Amino acid sequence: MKKIGIIGCGNMGGAILAGARRKFSIVVSETCHTRQKYLKKVYRVTAKSLKDLLKACDVVVLAVKPQNIDDVLKQFEGLALNRKLFISIAAGITTNYLEKRIGGKIHVVRAMPNLPAKIQKGVTAICKGKNSSSNDLKVASSIFNTVGKTIVVKENLIDSVTAVSGSGPGYIYLFIEEMIKAAKALGLSDKIATDLVIQSFDGSIELLRNSTDSAQTLRKKVTSKGGTTQAAIDVFLKKKIDVIFKQALKAAQRRSKELSRR
Repeated sequence: MKKIGIIGCGNMGGAILAGARRKFSIVVSETCHTRQKYLKKVYRVTAKSLKDLLKACDVVVLAVKPQNIDDVLKQFEGLALNRKLFISIAAGITTNYLEKRIGGKIHVVRAMPNLPAKIQKGVTAICKGKNSSSNDLKVASSIFNTVGKTIVVKENLIDSVTAVSGSGPGYIYLFIEEMIKAAKALGLSDKIATDLVIQSFDGSIELLRNSTDSAQTLRKKVTSKGGTTQAAIDVFLKKKIDVIFKQALKAAQRRSKELSRR
């Protein structure tokens, strides 16, 4: 069993800990004292110093915020790290940036998980750095498979992945939020509106997941000519919902590129 080190155990680091601890031996490094107490109480994990973690683990997950990455990397100076695999979930931090900052022939895998990883229903895209091997990708996949599904992409597609799945839950929650508001405007109570919308999303996704039909085909099955669904969809199409989605995801992709450190 590989020993995995997680540097930073906030929302996403904590999600990885919750999923991966069933399969791996985990060591964590977390500077927030409140969070340390939480990790000890909930997961019975005692936070170690960063240097102790690096000594103990051959696989290190960098789960810190992008703005804190340089402060963490400064603490790597003078340590023997060549044989270690670093897996970074810091948004916008490229494999090239980490390779240059850490130095040596370190192995780096970059990952873009998303929020549903908190309930082991996430999707994570991973890509490898120039010194990394296919085995490194297998190791990373085995970790992120504990919090959902993992896909392998080229690094030049990570900004696109960020726009689709990284930010995707935000779009979905916005759609749900607005649909609930609209349902309440039709006279439904907050609870009934919320239950109807959430269950409709949940059931629709489950049906799509277990069906051989595409989303388009299922949508057409619901939409009778001249019926209620068609009336609503006509409004969406008139407002050019297809254009809105393309523009929104393009904006997210563009912003992801702007924030990147290469």
